[in-house]
Amino acid sequence: MSKSAKTVLYFSYYLFIIGLELTFIPNLFTKIAQLPDAHEPYIRVVGVLAFILGLYYYQAAKNDLTPLLKVTVLGRSIYFVAAVGFVFFSIAPPVFIAFGFIDLLGALWTGRVLKQEGKR
Repeated sequence: MSKSAKTVLYFSYYLFIIGLELTFIPNLFTKIAQLPDAHEPYIRVVGVLAFILGLYYYQAAKNDLTPLLKVTVLGRSIYFVAAVGFVFFSIAPPVFIAFGFIDLLGALWTGRVLKQEGKR
């Protein structure tokens, strides 16, 4: 497994954890994110989607699928920009930038390693 694939593999673990947490104990997230307790199913749906995205990342990493590894850099960067936008427009509390920052750090790490490997 390439180093760039390992960066995405580790991020898949993060997605698995977030996905399971949002699916089974969503109010842990709402407390951290300074949101009211979740009583609607939307947060659990997002949790399942995060878990499924983790599966995609996991398989992309295990199979060293460079095109998908590359696009995760873009996707995670977009999430950071969206999180900042949500906060800027008062749609979400400032703590959302921290979650977006985790994605941005992962994207920068993967992008840097892809470049070092000559895959970018």
